[in-house]
Amino acid sequence: MAAVAIPQIKAPFAPLSSVDAARFAALERRVEALVVQLQQLGPSSETPGGSNQRFLNGFIPTAPGVRLPITPGISEGSQTPVTPATSSEQESAIAFDNPSSKLALQVLDIIQRYGQNVAPHDIPWAGKIKFLPFVEEYVKNNKPVKMVLPAFPFKSPNRKDKVLGMMPDLGEELALMHLNGLCESITEIYEPGATVTITSDGLVYNDLMDVPDSEVWEYSTAVRDIITAKGLRHVQTLRIVDLLDTHPHSENLTKEEYLIHAGCYRRELVAKYGPLNFDSREAVNNDKDTCMTYQGYIKFLTKDLAHSKVAIQTQGGPKKRYKEAIEKLALKMIGRGKAFAAAIESKCEGYVRLSIHPSVGQTKLSVPLIPPPKGGRLMTPWHSSIAVGIDGSFRTVHADEVRETHDLVLRNGQPYCFRQKSDLFDFGETKVEFEHLYPCGLVIRPALEVVGKPSFRDIDVKKLRKLAELQSPVILRGFADTTDRELYVSKGHELGEVLPWSFGIVQEVKDHGRKDKLHNNVVSNEAMPMHYDGMFKFVNKKDENGNDMKDENGNEIKIQKPPKFQFFTCVSTSPKGTGFTLFAASRLFFQYLPAPYTVARLEAVKWRMDNDGFWDAKLKGLPLVVRHSLHNTPCVRWHEPWPTSKTKYSTCEVTIENDSPEIAGIIDSLLYDRRVCLRFSWEQGDILLSDNVAMLHTRTTFTEDCDRELWRIHFD
Repeated sequence: MAAVAIPQIKAPFAPLSSVDAARFAALERRVEALVVQLQQLGPSSETPGGSNQRFLNGFIPTAPGVRLPITPGISEGSQTPVTPATSSEQESAIAFDNPSSKLALQVLDIIQRYGQNVAPHDIPWAGKIKFLPFVEEYVKNNKPVKMVLPAFPFKSPNRKDKVLGMMPDLGEELALMHLNGLCESITEIYEPGATVTITSDGLVYNDLMDVPDSEVWEYSTAVRDIITAKGLRHVQTLRIVDLLDTHPHSENLTKEEYLIHAGCYRRELVAKYGPLNFDSREAVNNDKDTCMTYQGYIKFLTKDLAHSKVAIQTQGGPKKRYKEAIEKLALKMIGRGKAFAAAIESKCEGYVRLSIHPSVGQTKLSVPLIPPPKGGRLMTPWHSSIAVGIDGSFRTVHADEVRETHDLVLRNGQPYCFRQKSDLFDFGETKVEFEHLYPCGLVIRPALEVVGKPSFRDIDVKKLRKLAELQSPVILRGFADTTDRELYVSKGHELGEVLPWSFGIVQEVKDHGRKDKLHNNVVSNEAMPMHYDGMFKFVNKKDENGNDMKDENGNEIKIQKPPKFQFFTCVSTSPKGTGFTLFAASRLFFQYLPAPYTVARLEAVKWRMDNDGFWDAKLKGLPLVVRHSLHNTPCVRWHEPWPTSKTKYSTCEVTIENDSPEIAGIIDSLLYDRRVCLRFSWEQGDILLSDNVAMLHTRTTFTEDCDRELWRIHFD
């Protein structure tokens, strides 16, 4: 590929300050680095819409503030890397005049948020240039953006130390919901949306690891069942027969047919798509992506096959015999993987290529399927078990690491996950089961063996409070007497100090039908801004003797006093697909906070808001982050800007007082991110507790003539 000249910058910018000049110089260096990467990619005349050169001609650095996130590093089994950067200090930009290119870039930005690649942290994702023409083509034709991910082969054969069994469990459910959430995020900015097609590679490798073809069938069938049961409409699947086009109606393929022809499928894959004269060892030595994949194979095969025939056959000899056997298998997997990748490229031309393996990011985007909390390891669900923490966090672990500290949870009689041991999950004589929601939240139901509906009267709500402080929201579902108003109020007093408002203790959250600006939007059918309850609740400031304090003018000093908890019961619901309550978890907000933003930086931020209408108030000097009184974790305090274009009621103008205005956009985007925010659908009789400090919340719209009604109590 001929050398590519760096575009000269002739933008009519105002004179730069020393800080801006430094940023701009850094931006130029990053552009140069990206050009070097593009030169290494070689020409790409086969991409729709032209070559890389075409896009390089449009690759013009713009003023600070135009965002192109940087994809940070990842290494398999390593600690969690930083989330992609999005600020002007650490960004480069691609500027295009045509609307389809701009929208395509926005779509790629969302895809990139879910990805983490191995590359210098200050170099933009080179794959964005490769995949931009693909995505732009979808946008021009108003078609869903298509992505493809080779994954979900079969469970590790090491069911003693690594995984819980041969069938999918909570890990696969989380991974599939994570991928579906990626597509739903794209749908929010691009109506046709997106799909992820999972191409199962189970038959490509299973014989090398002594995993029967029948297990591959059962596993992949169960994965499809999860997709259907959970309504993950953006996730699609392909089997190896679909890539080979050997079975015209693969959706009707029976298990018997599959097992008869499985060996033939493997041989045909290699014969049809295997590169001629391919040398796996040479590829490992000369290609960084291949080398990282090979190293990953070595790592998981070593433990996968610890109790296999390979281990038995090399037992008693020097350790290097087992190591050599593993390396030989890994090289075979590299060869078959090349054939499988070629088959995918042929069948899924024009798709954005995702990968579960580490990558430099030039030809694919590495996507962790279950991003762990800080300090956790990145592992796929078929190579690990899920350990649910007392705080509701999900970690990928090996089974032998947590058996002493966690309880094994069964679902339908099958091993499902590990859960951290705690008395909080013991409800005494009331037998219950727990469902951990994605990305946050806990549903508590009567156990399957319980006859009839246990009464809410018999529930220890103090235990619910403690759970809600750790993993809100907590939902009781399937219990009797939850809409008994007297009982509901009594349980509110059991939970803590009930905080009255001018209307009393219980707020009936339903549409009152008023349309004037001075009406309270809480009791309308409108969508609401992301917020915390009680930001307009003020009390007199007291001195150490309990007396009201006054300022120098003799006026009482008022201080903000938001409640610590929300306590809801659902009297009636809105039509399906409307009236969701959204809960954004501060724990997840900070897990996915993009560089260069940090907790320390956000803790220093102050903001102000100007409201009109019912919530007529002007507040300033508000902290963006507060610390939780129980566990000292950082918690977001925010009210989403709410202009007249979104409401007929109170509007809200928000200003960052002492930092970049960009922060407001970052906050709003991240709070609605599906890795952070639960879309909760109510069922009649639900009881819900949410920590009003650790969580922010909002509501989607619902029809005016429906009977949706919630009761709400605030308490400390």
